[in-house]
Amino acid sequence: MDKTRYILSFIIIMLSIGVNVGQHLLTMMNVDRNYLLITLAAITIAGLLANRHLFFIVLVSALTASINLPGELLTQNHINQDILFATLLAMIVTPAAIKLLGWDAS
Repeated sequence: MDKTRYILSFIIIMLSIGVNVGQHLLTMMNVDRNYLLITLAAITIAGLLANRHLFFIVLVSALTASINLPGELLTQNHINQDILFATLLAMIVTPAAIKLLGWDAS
């Protein structure tokens, strides 16, 4: 691992710890928890976009978790469970089909 990865890993770990620290300690240090969450989310999303395979795994996990939410919660937010399932299925089948057919995916 090069220096940049160590520094980025350190920043992510420290932000994660900062988000989970008690509100009293954050107030003493004059830090707003929302800024820590925004920074942590931005760094995480940037890292996931840089590593497409990890992004794919996280996206499939998030879709799977969304599909398993209670139906009334999804309906309340105007989300169709069948569309989520079709999206998940397409995300899994498409790369396999491209590989099976021998098409270049790049």
